Amino acid sequence: MSKRQIKLGFVGLGFIGTIHSIACFSMPLIFKNLPFEVKLGPVYKNNIEDIPHFFEKGVKSIEEMLEEGDLDAVDICTPNYLHYEQAMKVIEKGIPLYLEKPIGVNGKEAYEIMEKAKEKRIIHQTALMYRFMPAVNQARDMIKNGEIGEILNFKALMLHSGYMDPKRPMSWKMKKATSGGGAIVDMGIHLVDAVRFMMGEIKSLRANSKTYFKKRPVSKGSEIYEEVDVDDWTNVEVEMKNGGWGSIEASRISADLEEETRFEIYGTKGSIKISTKHPRYAVLYKKQENVQIIGDYDTKSKFSEYVESIYPPEKYSLGWMVDLHMASLINFFTNIVEGKIEFSETPTFEEAYKDQVILDKILLSAENNGKVISNLKD
Repeated sequence: MSKRQIKLGFVGLGFIGTIHSIACFSMPLIFKNLPFEVKLGPVYKNNIEDIPHFFEKGVKSIEEMLEEGDLDAVDICTPNYLHYEQAMKVIEKGIPLYLEKPIGVNGKEAYEIMEKAKEKRIIHQTALMYRFMPAVNQARDMIKNGEIGEILNFKALMLHSGYMDPKRPMSWKMKKATSGGGAIVDMGIHLVDAVRFMMGEIKSLRANSKTYFKKRPVSKGSEIYEEVDVDDWTNVEVEMKNGGWGSIEASRISADLEEETRFEIYGTKGSIKISTKHPRYAVLYKKQENVQIIGDYDTKSKFSEYVESIYPPEKYSLGWMVDLHMASLINFFTNIVEGKIEFSETPTFEEAYKDQVILDKILLSAENNGKVISNLKD
């Protein structure tokens, strides 16, 4: 069977771009029957002299990349403040686009990117990859099937420790103008999206943020310090449209032996727990039977079955981070082959825009001492 050849242009090859490229390079080794083959084409990055051998070549600008005319897709992995301009150039050319989160630095940029993608009718997707975690999909199915009854409350946490060193130098992630926000934008967008994906839409919210390290050295070892204007930690209290209440917490200053993303969902009939420490299965507790169930879940949605088919098997796992990105990218490339977005669960630019509107409201609440915000429209 002949496979569709997909020539992929890369924009940015830092940490997350490296994760994406590892996922793309490894796909054919793990999944033999994919309907496509990805060719890692030109890459645009700061130092084009330092390009891994499996990329076609380095280019000096995104314009040079797009002028080639034979790209089947583009993957943008640059800092947040560059997303808007770069994405608009790709979309204008009518090229399918995979864009890292958040798709812009605010809801306005995200809206314009979404509308342009609709206008040009391109295949588009955002790297909101928790939608491709088997455990998250299990939990979503369990909730829909009434396994834990009516949702009473939940916790969603992403706890990292990378910013605890007060001498960690400034970067674009510590400036609102270039990042859009701190921990809640960088990491919290995944929590917001996963909460919406599993439990439905958010009705109202209030947020509190804290910047513990208010100044950082401008460069490593420098004695010159610069103001940090984004959060190190944010906690959001949310009310769901289905009546449940919960908290969303994102931190870049939480020390632990192992960093973790965790969800705890409590209902009238039991609970569900999810952790990146075991991404393949959710833990279901059924109160009446007083049993805890871990493992395969029989009553699956079509999307859950699909996710299990594109999530790397355990013996080939490259770690949950690469595994999630690989499944997400496989979905994107499959949609290109099909010429349409096959599953409504796909994290399109529309879904990313909805998340970003909520992030804007979270930032607004935090800036106003935890003001309750119930108008969650743009």
